[in-house]
Amino acid sequence: MAKVVPLYVACIANLGSSDFVKLDCAGCSHTALIASAFLNRLGLSPRHKVLDLKDRVRCRGCGVRGRAVVSIKWGKSAP
Repeated sequence: MAKVVPLYVACIANLGSSDFVKLDCAGCSHTALIASAFLNRLGLSPRHKVLDLKDRVRCRGCGVRGRAVVSIKWGKSAP
């Protein structure tokens, strides 16, 4: 597990392999979990802030952009 940091400063580089970005649509309540490996495949810089994803994603439920509520679901650390 990567070091847990506050959401307002968290960058993609802070996410570990067991961590997910959780996106909740404020319009239709659709929820999505995005793995950190997927964010890397999108070509986003590791220094990109996690909170800035809210303006980049479109809801698969209602199709609206910019209504996402972003959070991080930190994974469990290895024993």
